Amino acid sequence: MVRAVGDEGVEPFDDFVEAVLDLMRAIRRTGGGAHTTKGDGISVPQLVVLGAIDSAGERGVTAVADRAGLAQPTVTRALAALERRGMVFRTPHARDGRSTSLALTATGQAVLQDKRQDMTGRFAEIWDGLEDDKREYAVLLVRRLSEVVGELT
Repeated sequence: MVRAVGDEGVEPFDDFVEAVLDLMRAIRRTGGGAHTTKGDGISVPQLVVLGAIDSAGERGVTAVADRAGLAQPTVTRALAALERRGMVFRTPHARDGRSTSLALTATGQAVLQDKRQDMTGRFAEIWDGLEDDKREYAVLLVRRLSEVVGELT
């Protein structure tokens, strides 16, 4: 729907559009390897890879890339950095000697757990600030924004 300057509700709509664009800019800024999460020098892609290894590492690099939603070269670079930092280790795959299984070390598991707790705490602050009748709409809105951002980028 195209809105004209004289339309009722243009200012709140303009604020909404600007907020969505701010969200897209933030996503773009945090997508690069140079951007790190607070305090530990872990890049956002590396953090995503840690989470993907936690759930799909035993199936190898391709499964981790699929789970993370990242290109395989990005995952390979992240893995090299995470291995150097002692957060990930590779072992030969039990059934396919050409591939490797990935697992988190105790250090990698601790970093992932810490970051998940931090994110959950931040999300809880937002959630707790919403009125009960607004929470369902918040979930729907965030899911729809994710779809739109995915289509636009």
